[in-house]
Amino acid sequence: MGQDEVDVVRSVDTVLVVTVPGLGDDIQAIKAGIMEIADVFVVNKADREGVDRTVRDLGVMLTLGEHGAWIPPIVKTVAARDEGIGEVLEAVARHRAYLESSGELAARRRTHLKLRVETLLKERVVAAADQVLGVDREVERGFAEQIDPYRVADRLFEGVLHGANDANAAAAAEIPLDGDLP
Repeated sequence: MGQDEVDVVRSVDTVLVVTVPGLGDDIQAIKAGIMEIADVFVVNKADREGVDRTVRDLGVMLTLGEHGAWIPPIVKTVAARDEGIGEVLEAVARHRAYLESSGELAARRRTHLKLRVETLLKERVVAAADQVLGVDREVERGFAEQIDPYRVADRLFEGVLHGANDANAAAAAEIPLDGDLP
């Protein structure tokens, strides 16, 4: 998993990390931040050789990290035979109950909302900058003038602000100042 996939934690209530025995990717899981984002670990294909080692290794890695009050359970499954699916659902339900009782669900949902609002705001600012000045045109201009990206972004942002201020000024001019609204 890359950073984009790890960012899923900022968009969902419960994160399940599914692994299988014998991949030898324990160190990769740590590097990718998987250990920190998982609320429930699922070891699928638990009928394979090495499942106990995988579960033990995950358990050891969990003791090395910071988890707060919730310690992610490790659930073994054989999905192809519908084995362990009930246990996974129970673990998710326990996590949901923990989130609700601890107040963490509301905190996560606030974080989710903030992230979505910030994403929408960024998209709208970029769209406004493109409409007012043209992002590609300003990038080309910055490249030709050997301007750093911060100054190009500043120029685009100023264009958005002036464009917004001009629109606000035009709108304000239509509202009578004596308090008599149309």
